[in-house]
Amino acid sequence: MKTIRNIFTVLIILLLTGSCHNNGNTIIVNNGKDKLEINYTGEIKFTDDEAAIKSMSKNSYLKYWKNDMKLRVKCNANGELTYEMFENGRKLNPEDAEGKKFLAEAIQGMISVGFDAQSRIKRIVEKGGLRALLNEVDRLDNDFIKSMYLENLITSDSIHPEQVTEIAKKISTQIGSDFEKGKLLQKFSPTQLKDSLTSKAYFEAVGSVGSDFEKANALKHIIKQPLSKEQFNSALSASNTVGSDFEKANILKELLHQEIVAGENLSPFLNSADHVGSDFEKANILKELIDNKQFEGENFTNLLGSINRVGSDFEKTNLLKKLANKELQTEEQWIGLINETAKIDSEFERGNVLVQLAEKMPKSEQVKTSYMNVAKTINSEVDYGKVVKAVN
Repeated sequence: MKTIRNIFTVLIILLLTGSCHNNGNTIIVNNGKDKLEINYTGEIKFTDDEAAIKSMSKNSYLKYWKNDMKLRVKCNANGELTYEMFENGRKLNPEDAEGKKFLAEAIQGMISVGFDAQSRIKRIVEKGGLRALLNEVDRLDNDFIKSMYLENLITSDSIHPEQVTEIAKKISTQIGSDFEKGKLLQKFSPTQLKDSLTSKAYFEAVGSVGSDFEKANALKHIIKQPLSKEQFNSALSASNTVGSDFEKANILKELLHQEIVAGENLSPFLNSADHVGSDFEKANILKELIDNKQFEGENFTNLLGSINRVGSDFEKTNLLKKLANKELQTEEQWIGLINETAKIDSEFERGNVLVQLAEKMPKSEQVKTSYMNVAKTINSEVDYGKVVKAVN
């Protein structure tokens, strides 16, 4: 519910902030607890301590309502400001301490929902640097505004690595909207993500994203660069938390472009492929894997195991045929491939695979014996005859 509410608030701000009409610019926020509306014209500048109004454009106005707080400020043709303040229906004096406190609170309320955000970001950086801007994120009210500040930080040329790591942590803990999280995570540069601490915080932020679509996009963003062993394992772990088989498969296919998907790293990759529930998507991953990688020893056995866990005979048959077209290195690999065909439920498909294997397999006695043992599992005389004929 909180996320839905944040999204609703952001949509209102996006639709209404900065739209210039005869009635001025309007910001409306209703988060279920507080209702806030700001209507204004012209340019409004606050004092450096953001406790009072420094100036307004001539013939402009500002109206601020938050629950029982009401503020109206007008600027005449001479640049003079007049104030009206009401709290719980009681009129306040803008010149005394209570009125000044009221005005300061109203200004902070406007700032917290992004009033004059871009200009304010610039002022904060000029005054206190990026550290001041990073600290400011903690006091902002909603994801949309926090995202605006954090994006400015991520894309800054002078941001320090430790600050980039801190930004990633803030995305994980302070941004509730999956959309805003996803948008921010894709702003990190390849150089920033090479830092081990930053990439660790990045993957933690990815893990906090609930949307499969946004999580997948964030993962694909980081795996476009060469990954370390630690990053590779983190990417695989994160892919396992994606619910959509389509998105999960796309992530794993992107990972296939990594040179690290070989040797000892092939086994965990296959384990992640096994997390894909759709036979169609799982088969697509394995097809690309077969096309792009070489398999030796245990990796070949593990690949056969993953093929065996594809439930569809159609997909399993196509995978075994594709593997048969690879240059298999040993008789043991051929025997393993032949024995795997025995696990195809359809005798017709089983026979088709065996016929194709017969064209390429070594004709040693050991391989032929394995071939005939599987052939004998075919009960159809016609299909059995084709299989035996193919090997003779």
